[in-house]
Amino acid sequence: MRIATFNIEHGEAALGSEHHGEVPDARSLVRLADDLRALDIDVLCLQEVDQGQRRSGGLNQAEILSRELGMHQYRFAAFFQGWVGGLRFQPLRSDAGGRMAFGIATLSRLPVTSWHVNTMGGTLPKLKLREGGGGWRPSERLALVDTSRTVLAAQVAGPEGSVAVVNTHLVPDVPLAKRQLVDVLDSLGTLPAPQVLAGDLNLEPPDVAAPGLRPLAAASTFSNARPQRQIDHILGSPEVQVVASGAESLSFSDHRLLWADLSL
Repeated sequence: MRIATFNIEHGEAALGSEHHGEVPDARSLVRLADDLRALDIDVLCLQEVDQGQRRSGGLNQAEILSRELGMHQYRFAAFFQGWVGGLRFQPLRSDAGGRMAFGIATLSRLPVTSWHVNTMGGTLPKLKLREGGGGWRPSERLALVDTSRTVLAAQVAGPEGSVAVVNTHLVPDVPLAKRQLVDVLDSLGTLPAPQVLAGDLNLEPPDVAAPGLRPLAAASTFSNARPQRQIDHILGSPEVQVVASGAESLSFSDHRLLWADLSL
């Protein structure tokens, strides 16, 4: 079973791509699907997925990629409902009812017997001091960290048995991301083994302390153009064995895609 995680940066073309700077649209999603199809992925965990956002043509990105890839088992889970650049709130439904939202998505070409969603954080951003911020303006001294996050789990019926695949995207603030990782592991503990956790954790390997899980793929994933850090991860419980793994530079996003071939 090949599992991959990819922060798609809401479909933005990669730096250096001939399409860099263009507004993501349906045609660009088809090109992204072409890139992904060549990797022969069974379960794909995506982060920074837009639904109905103006910056990406108002499209349901998860639905289009699911259709183009033939991965008909899919689920979108919103971090928040509303405009990414303005008013936002906690969605009444995890998929935001198809309305304008931002979050994560899991796509599978294998049967999914159940889906599970757990929300974390709140809709109000957290204020933090900017490193080296010494100006007099508040914007020079303070930064906003969006703390609303979601855990999306799929119970996948693989060729060797069932496996719980958990997808998440933690905040880009290391202390807070560490605390969120504890919440993710609590959610993971409610699912049956074997288990796989995949996503953009915004933490480097020494900070990914996950009791009961071990790294299944080691490669620099950020940035796409000059990969120097691994902040995207695939972790697994002891029952999961690694056959092969790696990272791929696609013509989309500022992240590289991380994949692992697994045996249960």
